[in-house]
Amino acid sequence: MTDKEFKRLKRSDLIYIIYEYQKKQEELMQENEELRQKLSERELKISNAGSLAEISAQLNGLFEAAQKTADDYISGIEDAAKAEAEKKAEAIINEAKEKAKKIISDANRENEVKAMES
Repeated sequence: MTDKEFKRLKRSDLIYIIYEYQKKQEELMQENEELRQKLSERELKISNAGSLAEISAQLNGLFEAAQKTADDYISGIEDAAKAEAEKKAEAIINEAKEKAKKIISDANRENEVKAMES
């Protein structure tokens, strides 16, 4: 609008125009503030992205160490179980050999007794 057109407007029309401009200005200010907040949030996310990558790398190292510890523990248990099984197997074999010797000894005595009786 030109200056002449503004001068011809009624007071109520001018007040309405001013009111609408103020309302539009408030809306733009609010939108501007919302955009600033979104920008701030994105900047925070971007700055935290580096931190998250570092934390992720540290966690991966921690998980690898935990897995190695678990593997070592399981290996130790398996080794202990094998040693115990070998010890039991050796005891069973020795017991079987002793019983076999006794059976053979008993059989030899019986044969000797039969041979003397004949």
